[in-house]
Amino acid sequence: MMGKAFDNRLGTAAVIDLLNDLSTEKLGLNLVGSLSAQEEVGTRGAEVTSRKIKADIAIAFEGTPADDTFRDQYDAQSVLKKGPQIRHRDISIIANPKFIKFARDIAKKHQIPFQDAVRIGGGNDGAKITLSNYSVPTIVIGVPVRYAHTHYSISAYEDYKNTISWAAEIIRALDSKIINEF
Repeated sequence: MMGKAFDNRLGTAAVIDLLNDLSTEKLGLNLVGSLSAQEEVGTRGAEVTSRKIKADIAIAFEGTPADDTFRDQYDAQSVLKKGPQIRHRDISIIANPKFIKFARDIAKKHQIPFQDAVRIGGGNDGAKITLSNYSVPTIVIGVPVRYAHTHYSISAYEDYKNTISWAAEIIRALDSKIINEF
C-alpha cells in the first residue's frame, strides 16, 4: 500500500475496519472505538478521549516506523510483510506486560505473525490512555510503515489485515474476568 502520512491514518483505518468486522458479534465486553488528533504534538486528543471514555482496557493502533530500509537486518524491529508490531516500550509508554503476553499468546494460537519492539524514541496515544482512569491496561499494535510521516508512505497490506485479525481475536477472547487479571 502507498499513501500519504500513514502514521496514523493506518491506525484510523484499523479502528474502522475492526468495528465493522465485529459489529454483528456478541462480545464479552462493550467495545468502543475512538479516533483522536494531535498525536504528534503531545497526544492531546487521546488524553481528552481517554478521560471521556474511561476504558477498562485499550488497544492503541499505530503506523509504526519500519526499520527495514538502510539498517542492518538484525537491528530491525519492524519489517514489512512480517506482521504487526507489538510495542513493549517506547519513550512514552511501558505497555502492560500481562496484556502483552495475552496478546502474543492469541497471535500464536491463531498463527498471526507479529514482531516485538522496544523503541528508544517515539511515542503514541497509548501513553495517555494507560495513565487515565487510575491506570488502564494498554497495548500498542502497529502496522509497519516505511517513511511514515511523508507523502510517500509504504506499508504491506498483509500486515494491515493481520493487525485487524489479531485485534479481533484479542477482543473475542476478552471478558471481565480476564481484564481484571491485568
